[in-house]
Amino acid sequence: MATLSRIREPRDLARILLGRPTRAEQESERLAKKAKERTKRLELTKEIEYWKGMAERPLLAEPIFAIDNIELTNRCPMRCIMCPRTHHMTRDQGYMSFEVFKRVIDQFIAINPRLASTHGAFLHHFGESLMHPQIERFIRYAEESGVRVKLSVNPLAMKDKVIDFLIASPPSYLMIALDGHDDESFERIRGVRNAYDISVKRLHSYLARKVAANVPTFVELGMIDFAENAHSLHLLRDRWVGVAGIDSVTAKKFTTWDGSAEEINAYLPAPVTNVEARARFPLPSCKLPWERLSVTWDGSVVPCCYDYNGKMVLGNVMQQTLTEIWNGEPMRALRAEFRANKVENPLCRQCPKLYRSGERIGEGEAKEISPPSRTNGKTVVAECVE
Repeated sequence: MATLSRIREPRDLARILLGRPTRAEQESERLAKKAKERTKRLELTKEIEYWKGMAERPLLAEPIFAIDNIELTNRCPMRCIMCPRTHHMTRDQGYMSFEVFKRVIDQFIAINPRLASTHGAFLHHFGESLMHPQIERFIRYAEESGVRVKLSVNPLAMKDKVIDFLIASPPSYLMIALDGHDDESFERIRGVRNAYDISVKRLHSYLARKVAANVPTFVELGMIDFAENAHSLHLLRDRWVGVAGIDSVTAKKFTTWDGSAEEINAYLPAPVTNVEARARFPLPSCKLPWERLSVTWDGSVVPCCYDYNGKMVLGNVMQQTLTEIWNGEPMRALRAEFRANKVENPLCRQCPKLYRSGERIGEGEAKEISPPSRTNGKTVVAECVE
């Protein structure tokens, strides 16, 4: 029956008996091969155009950009094993002044009001923002100015007075970082003794008040997906999915930041390097020098949310405007390194994402355990949130 279905003309039976394709099958194969070649040519053309675009990225970029992180403080009570702040951050510690903060917010609104209200900005970088004595004032000013405020916090820091202002002056988005599943595992990962149960108690207290007051903050509970959390991740869904007040539960992809901390790199099953990518790709595909900036607590501007130690300071908002810094000499020099494929600056040279074609920092950083239960504007899930 199968043989009969192949016959389209008298000679087809002879071809079939000789084990050859029929004329229709030959034509179909020819057309399929032609389509495959056409697809391959199209892909090659797209690849050439892509790398041509990378090579032609301007040194003077359009002055419309995002502010990823505004670091309210780089102080933190945690000693996290996966954070470079613990053993590698040597820059001065302190708290951002309202003068610096206001200057950044006002300029962000003036530069890119649409992105400020949709993408917003994380009010943290490498520290626990809830420790800032004026954080309520900062959140309120940013939200009232039109900047969508996002925070990543440790529930251990959510004391009653902190919960009070999170209810009174709610941020748009709150990533609550909780690792481990008991005091022992929490201490092993976060470096603080007898803190898991307290963290959970404070988190439940905040969630109860959030629900009771109908606070619109989108709350995401995140746990880092790496070996030290292996058992904890198995418990994540049972313990937290469906808890009132939590809108999404995610396993956050483990990051090695700029790739320079060997003890952090060691937590990955395979070595972290961009050596192979340097040989494979003609240019870096990282887009950050053309898209966004971050600001540290003292007003220093850095090009990436992975810059934990001020390795590449582009300027300071107390001395220049963000627009001036955006196309200032240090930023132009950084873009020139990218265009020439000679990236040797201390921040970018070891970064594992430098050559990841089409992938921005922060993309693909989270694996959803539960889908968002609602929307709150544009929710950016795990972008430089650790």
